Amino acid sequence: MAAETELREKLSACARIFAMQEMLGLFGHISVFDPVARRVYMSPAMGFDKAEVTPDDIVVGDLDGKVFNSSQRFALEWPIHMALHAGRTDAIAVAHLHAQYATLFSVSKQQFHPITLQGTYFAGGLPLYHEPQLVTTMQKGLNLAKAMGDSPAIFMKGHGIALAARSVEEMLYSSLILEDEAQKHTLASSLGEFHCFGVEDRAEFEGDVKFAARATRCWNYYCKLEHRWNRQPGTGRVPFT
Repeated sequence: MAAETELREKLSACARIFAMQEMLGLFGHISVFDPVARRVYMSPAMGFDKAEVTPDDIVVGDLDGKVFNSSQRFALEWPIHMALHAGRTDAIAVAHLHAQYATLFSVSKQQFHPITLQGTYFAGGLPLYHEPQLVTTMQKGLNLAKAMGDSPAIFMKGHGIALAARSVEEMLYSSLILEDEAQKHTLASSLGEFHCFGVEDRAEFEGDVKFAARATRCWNYYCKLEHRWNRQPGTGRVPFT
């Protein structure tokens, strides 16, 4: 019960932070997997005000998509989460977001490459899931997971992104990094050619060694800001710089 309480609280807080950052609204959902109990915890489905998500609103079920509480339901694209949770040991937390700038790279022919030190977490670029359809079946979820491979995230053509992380904290941190990188990349494109970072720069920045610690600091920072947020749309977004 202690583990379930913690996961419910953490996931609901993360949903509210994403809402504050205008990355989760009418659409989109996040989840966390308990590998011991084999349970999946997911944010409420389409139409729920993500700024008001509480631990009791979190939907709980198994990797087959079965919900334990008959009065609740998983989001329509639950196979995104189940395929990643089941197929990757590092996919403890999964996000499917329609973040504004990151989604641009799901339709652009320009390749995504990180341009800041924080962004070296995504060094090497990200794959594209080419099927322009909602992921509503396990087969489609498996197709997406195969296209994603061991990458931390994937662009979904004309749709959004899917992202996998080792914890809720790292899911928040990496999602914020990706959206910030996509925004900076889009703006820098207006200046002409610009420098990008590669895999070797990720090691120099100690992107792997210090990632968990940086994610924890990010989590604590945004939790404090979300606690003071008035829940009104367009009033709480905090720049990630």
